[in-house]
Amino acid sequence: MLTIFPTVVNLNRIKLNSKQCRIYRVRVNELEAPFIYNDPTLEVCHHESKQRNLNYFSSAYTAAVSAVDPDAGHGELVIKVPSELWKQDDLKVLKVYIEFSLDQPKGGLHFVVPDVEGSMAERGAHVFSFGYQNSTRFWFPCVDSYSELCTWKLEFTVDASMVAVSCGDLVETIYTPDMRKKTFHYVLPIPTAAPNISLSVGPFEILVDPYMHEVTHFCLPQLLPLLKHSMSYLHEIFEFYEEILTCRYPYACFKTVFVDEAYVQVSSYASMSIFSTNLLHSAMIIDQTPLTRRCLAQALAQQFFGCFISRMSWADEWVLKGISGYIYGLYLKKTFGVNEYRHWIKEELDKIVEYELKMGGVLLHPTFSGVKEKDNPTPHLHFSIKHPHTLSWEYYKMFQCKAHLVMRLIENRISMEFMLQVFNKLLSLASTASSQKYQSHMWSQMLLSTHAFLKSISNVSGKDIGPLIKQWSMNALVIVKKKKIFLAVIVYRPVFENQKAMT
Repeated sequence: MLTIFPTVVNLNRIKLNSKQCRIYRVRVNELEAPFIYNDPTLEVCHHESKQRNLNYFSSAYTAAVSAVDPDAGHGELVIKVPSELWKQDDLKVLKVYIEFSLDQPKGGLHFVVPDVEGSMAERGAHVFSFGYQNSTRFWFPCVDSYSELCTWKLEFTVDASMVAVSCGDLVETIYTPDMRKKTFHYVLPIPTAAPNISLSVGPFEILVDPYMHEVTHFCLPQLLPLLKHSMSYLHEIFEFYEEILTCRYPYACFKTVFVDEAYVQVSSYASMSIFSTNLLHSAMIIDQTPLTRRCLAQALAQQFFGCFISRMSWADEWVLKGISGYIYGLYLKKTFGVNEYRHWIKEELDKIVEYELKMGGVLLHPTFSGVKEKDNPTPHLHFSIKHPHTLSWEYYKMFQCKAHLVMRLIENRISMEFMLQVFNKLLSLASTASSQKYQSHMWSQMLLSTHAFLKSISNVSGKDIGPLIKQWSMNALVIVKKKKIFLAVIVYRPVFENQKAMT
């Protein structure tokens, strides 16, 4: 059920994002509502199209993605609000009920079913949500935008042998009368965007962190000993971030879920993170320890900037990736030493230099209002950077890499002390806004834009870094690393008394 508080009268259309879902029925305030479902990405190039080349496909795919862009008020599912509900001047609360099913999804949810004998629980079968950027639409209808915040009540009914892990606080678990199924009830009172909602279901073994009881860990059967050792230092990462940011962890709980066949090592969502089970290790495997700690630090940094504080638009993605990468770097410096930190920076710089020299500059802040085709800021790329779903995955990795390097440039300009003060101010404003349950207009403080970030820096440090941001974020400049080492060598040849001086 979706509860909508209209801000304008005559709201006669509701547009939602939905992919793969089979929609059976839609009701608005108990009234039947007609709807139209259209996903233009299912057929990017129509059969009657005469052109068959990559340029045409790229432009057609970009147009298809733009047609359902939630940030522009579009969506695959268009619901007509019954006239009885909008032909009045008062702003009535609308409750939208959508009946749908998801059959053999090709994305959004990944099912892991080992090919062995036994029940699903005995085989360790599990499922978890995954996706690149805003991909929640792949497993339930929603406004799939990072800038649309709302509170959540989540209910999942699973087999009695399974555990459902999702965002927010677990309020209660209710068994059916026959004790064959149970329903998990989660509540997330902090306004959160749909892309930051996740789910994982499986026969997980549960470990409550001995140092922080609000932290719970989940792993597949027989991996509990590895889980205990691997998570034994998570509380130190919490303490470090809370100390440098001068701000407590924003959620009431935190959950780590370790799954098999994960596409990436770390996926961060509101109050929980999904990790690859390959990160678990015993005390005898010392080489894996720093790698696992890095992944945990990365996930926790994104809880502050990325999940709790979300982005205003796609053009502002670099700010959140840059900040989370920056404070993650501070953890590396403190934990593994300055040399390891410098080595990491060198590796990141080498990667971005190699990519930009080969493919061209990476643009951090793409702006497209009023930009003509001939004024395309990235003509060297064979894909559009207008939307996250049209990007190259390799480009996005370099995008994140360059974002935190630009944050280092900002630190050099205003000092680390002022940087941390800016982060604290952003978190304080967001924390105050999140407590305003019935004043959703205040939630804009939980959305970070490039303009708001620059304004905070100016207010805290008194310095204008606009030219620096314009140079490195709003232009696709290529980072060129020059290596010039001058070594002056003076050779002295001693002349002994019994030797003749050389002329």
